[in-house]
Amino acid sequence: MPEIAIKAAWAEDWKVTVPSETEPHARTWMAWPSTPAVYGGPGAYYESVQETLGRLAAAIAENEPVAMAAAKAEHELAAKLCGPKVELVDIATDDMWMRDSGPVFVRGGDGAVAGVDFNFSGWGNKQAHARDAEIAAKVSLHVGAAHHVADIRGEGGGIEYDGDGTLLLTESCWVNDNRNPGLSRADIEGQLKAILGVETVIWLPGVRGLDITDGHIDGSFRFVKPGLLVASSVTGDTSEWGRAHAEALAILARSKDARGRGFEVVSIPAATDVRSTSDDFLTSYDNYYIGNGALYTPQFGDRKADAFAQETLGRLHPQRRIVQLEVDRIYENGGGIHCVTQQQPR
Repeated sequence: MPEIAIKAAWAEDWKVTVPSETEPHARTWMAWPSTPAVYGGPGAYYESVQETLGRLAAAIAENEPVAMAAAKAEHELAAKLCGPKVELVDIATDDMWMRDSGPVFVRGGDGAVAGVDFNFSGWGNKQAHARDAEIAAKVSLHVGAAHHVADIRGEGGGIEYDGDGTLLLTESCWVNDNRNPGLSRADIEGQLKAILGVETVIWLPGVRGLDITDGHIDGSFRFVKPGLLVASSVTGDTSEWGRAHAEALAILARSKDARGRGFEVVSIPAATDVRSTSDDFLTSYDNYYIGNGALYTPQFGDRKADAFAQETLGRLHPQRRIVQLEVDRIYENGGGIHCVTQQQPR
């Protein structure tokens, strides 16, 4: 991809790995929504988005340190809405999707942590992102981590990894001319293996053009642990999303991970009786975030689906408290709790 220069390269003996989200965190990183135009301009709705994000940050900060990237001019409001336990860091932002704009943290064989920068481009230039494109570098600098720039474009929400050498992703998101023109699946896979240290990459189809992300993996499939996945499902879905999901399940049924294990998939039905009327509302329970001692998942108001998701996630993660939160303002803008968080491993 000639327009992106590689600003740093791994030492050959560094033996990089990408830690699982379930490993202990040094902190959670989040980003403050700072562009009213994205939310219809200044007003009550935009303010409610900020309030929702602040409430989520405060909840996570009860269990681990949280750092919120926000320009200095935003600090007074952010402090009020996030509460005293959230650290505010003077990094300018456009929007709140830290999973996508922030660094993906990896670890070397010596234990040192580095930040991988996937050249955030507003999901293929669908949204203004001049400030968000600099977040990965600035967060890495702030924590004293080496900053490594990939020579492919993508987002952290577009990859799902088990911490044991296996990576899942969708072709619709990565093999797409809006991000990686002229690059083949093999080209992209080679780069991901090199910069993340993964050994096995499993490609699922995804869906192009029906959401801003082109079908990020973290709304559909998540690792519970190596060999065990949780999947979001919609009963009887015959849409393009449903067909892609069925194809993904078939691929996983015949695939092996980096250690030769097959995959067990536990399905959690998406919510159907939700409060929001937004066409972009993400009804998947898969977009949860695993923190230190707690797992944060949405509460949509669909009593049966909410209860099933809480019970299933609790059974799959018995060592963590399940915290269900009403965060509709995040989900009705096409993302979820996982999309607005990024873990920094210890």
